[in-house]
Amino acid sequence: MIGSNLRIKATKAFGTVTQSNGHACKVLGTWHYKDDVEELPYMGSGPYHARFQQTMLRIKDPKVSVPFYEKHFGMKLIHWIDFPQWKFTVYFLERPREGQVVPSCSMDKTTVENERYLNTMSGTTIELTHNHGTELDADYKAWNGNTGKDGDGPNFAEEPAARGFGHIAFNCDDVYAACEILEKNGVKFQKKPDEGRMKGLAFALDPDGYWLEIVRRENLGWPEYYNLSQTMMRVKDGPATIEFYTKHLGMTLIRVMAMPQYKFTNYFLVSATQAELAEAVRLDPENTSGILDPSKPNGLTKVMWNSCLELTWNHGTENDANFKVHDGNAQPQGFGHIGFLVDDLVGACEKMEADGVKMKKRPHEGNMRGIAFAYDPNGYWIELIERSATFAGTCANYK
Repeated sequence: MIGSNLRIKATKAFGTVTQSNGHACKVLGTWHYKDDVEELPYMGSGPYHARFQQTMLRIKDPKVSVPFYEKHFGMKLIHWIDFPQWKFTVYFLERPREGQVVPSCSMDKTTVENERYLNTMSGTTIELTHNHGTELDADYKAWNGNTGKDGDGPNFAEEPAARGFGHIAFNCDDVYAACEILEKNGVKFQKKPDEGRMKGLAFALDPDGYWLEIVRRENLGWPEYYNLSQTMMRVKDGPATIEFYTKHLGMTLIRVMAMPQYKFTNYFLVSATQAELAEAVRLDPENTSGILDPSKPNGLTKVMWNSCLELTWNHGTENDANFKVHDGNAQPQGFGHIGFLVDDLVGACEKMEADGVKMKKRPHEGNMRGIAFAYDPNGYWIELIERSATFAGTCANYK
């Protein structure tokens, strides 16, 4: 099928089907018989078959935060990893599709099967990082990404000098009804749907004060009340950042929302196969041409299950030698990184580094194998996770 991802058995190379006649298919510019290729159990794109898989946020207490996302947004704990030697535990939550088979997981037990699911998934997670002891620290507070010296009014703070991460978002059919339910259930708000200059969207607050945007999607009859729809990060140079994520991580730019009157532009990118993109274009009522053109208004973010990366570029920062977004890993801390699954981590990192990408951690460095960290053009940490990686023998929760 055109758009499917296949691996060529003889060479182990993978690629997307661009042509097919029923008996053979064209992958990486060459025709192969059906018996000479095999389907991959996951989806990805780009030179390293990357897939946007996680957004990491530091939290105070997992016994509060995990149930919050499960109860209010239908998310499911799919895995957790405990590293007592380094005094932290990470928890991964996904909003799976209804009927999707997910290995059983609880706050008390997870398995290597859950790890395998996490590292070969096509969905997106939030990774909640708990540094042991913060739940007992009355003074602990995570930085939510929206306070800083470039913030206005109540968002002004002496540190950091410039903000970075902004929020994660959930889409739903009816923002007003969703917010009524959330408020009735005790969820606090930064902005309600009819407040501020942008009507029809809202920002709820999670237990650590992170902003959760609530956005309307097209009513497609989905049984899932919410889908995890985006992670927003502020960037220094919009075009340079777009080039990084499309060239190195295979993301597709699906929408450019220019706001010259306010001197900023929002870019929306997704990890998606050609088949996923084609289906989204077909479902988009704002697209009458049937062609994906990010420069023209479209509603792709309202019809895709895939979680977008929303990059906010305030015009002029690219020319300011002193401007640097806060990556969340220096003080104050909150957001930590975004992450992508890849095939052949070593090969991917070697090629990226040869192409000028700066690395924070190469695969063989540090205590953790199977992962690496690159820097994007803004200095954000980008985790790269090999799909075959395992922490069995390193973590404490399973052997």
